[in-house]
Amino acid sequence: MKPPETPLQAALTYTARGWAVFPCHTITPAGCSCGQAGCHSPGKHPTTRRGLHDATIDRQQVRAWWRRHPDANVAIRTGTDSGLVVVDVDPDHGGMTSLRALVDEHGQMPAGPRVRTGSGGWHLYYQHPSQTIRNSAGTHLGTGIDIRGDGGYVIAPPSQHHSRTAYEWRGLDLPVPNLPDWALERLTHAPTRQQSVPSAATTIGRPDAWARAALTGETETVSNAPEGTRNQTLNRAAFCLGQIVATGALDLTTVESVLFASACRAGLGEAEARKTLHSGLTAGMDHPRLAADNHATPSTRATIDIAPDHAIEIG
Repeated sequence: MKPPETPLQAALTYTARGWAVFPCHTITPAGCSCGQAGCHSPGKHPTTRRGLHDATIDRQQVRAWWRRHPDANVAIRTGTDSGLVVVDVDPDHGGMTSLRALVDEHGQMPAGPRVRTGSGGWHLYYQHPSQTIRNSAGTHLGTGIDIRGDGGYVIAPPSQHHSRTAYEWRGLDLPVPNLPDWALERLTHAPTRQQSVPSAATTIGRPDAWARAALTGETETVSNAPEGTRNQTLNRAAFCLGQIVATGALDLTTVESVLFASACRAGLGEAEARKTLHSGLTAGMDHPRLAADNHATPSTRATIDIAPDHAIEIG
């Protein structure tokens, strides 16, 4: 199958597969098409008000979006909405080393559609199982391997990366395979917690540095909020972190647990804290916010087998 040539053609191709899509800003000679100086997420943040919550397979809506913004990057919502789980392999953070270790331990990954990302990494597409698959960053399959599942999205070809490199399909005509049993077990396994009150240091795994810093900073702010400002501080923190949760860079359950514990330590009642948390997180998730992608273009090349008699170029 010939990959679609324009963003609109691509978006319609994806909707025909049942993959819900929405438009994101693209890259222009002046930077991100949002026009903001120093944009934190060039080419990766939504043009629609509710971001991934606007994702649809309605072809009329898709055409309307790309009539207004013909060059908009294409985002695919992952999770049950599209029936997809995407394994994001980031070579700059050790993803290839982790992937090789998984192949050595479990054998080849099943062949299927995959995307060479603009930063030189890979998106490997799999069928979404009947179980919930949460977004994660390096916590289940190894350092440098992120998961985009329920509540997440990925940028898809022929979108433009801020490096001016386009995302490209490999094997788009292949059927989307199921996750290997061992991978599904890892992605659905809930880690055992040693403490009843979670902390940022023990629960967030390895999100990107900006997301980790945001969670730690907001948690400390809530914990130290003086009397009379605690509820307002919690609401603001929940909104800010909800924006990041919507992008998949932080896990919703983790954010809820950490902020709730911090609010209780600050002196808020449990019922009040839960009500404020829900309100702030819900509002924030309607306005996704990403940090800049600082991945460098890899300078080395290697090859790793993903399935028998089927190799892809990595790195």
